Amino acid sequence: MFIHHHKVQFYETDLMGIVHHSNYLRFYEEARVGWAHSKGLLDYQSPGSASHFAVFETQVKHIKPTFFGDNLQIEVQGRTEGNRLIFQYRLRGRNDEICSVAKTVHVPLGPDLKLLRLPASMKTAMESEKWTETWL
Repeated sequence: MFIHHHKVQFYETDLMGIVHHSNYLRFYEEARVGWAHSKGLLDYQSPGSASHFAVFETQVKHIKPTFFGDNLQIEVQGRTEGNRLIFQYRLRGRNDEICSVAKTVHVPLGPDLKLLRLPASMKTAMESEKWTETWL
C-alpha cells in the first residue's frame, strides 16, 4: 500500500480553519499521482504521461473534519477491473483517525476520446498491488 503525506495549507480551508470539502479530491489526486510516480508510470517532466486516463467516477465519504496545519496521511490501493483502474483512498488526520474514504475509477482514452485497452505497464503495476479491503 502506498502512503502519501500532505500538510494542510491555509488556502485549503474555510473561515473556520476546516478543510473545504472540494479539496479532498485534490488530495486524492495528489496521492494517486504520487503512487503512479513511485511505480515508474508517470514522469513529472512529461505531464502528458498522465493525460491518457479520464476520471469516470468519484465517491467521497467525509467522516471527520481536517484542519489547517494537519499532517494528513493518504493510503492508496488500486486494482483493475476490465479496462478500468479502480483506486481507493483512506485519509488519516489528527491522532491517526480516519477522516475520509474515497474511490475513483479511471478509463484509458485515446486522442479521439475513444476507450482504449489498459497499457501492459499499468496492468503489471496493478498486479503487484495488494488490495486489502474495501474502504468505501
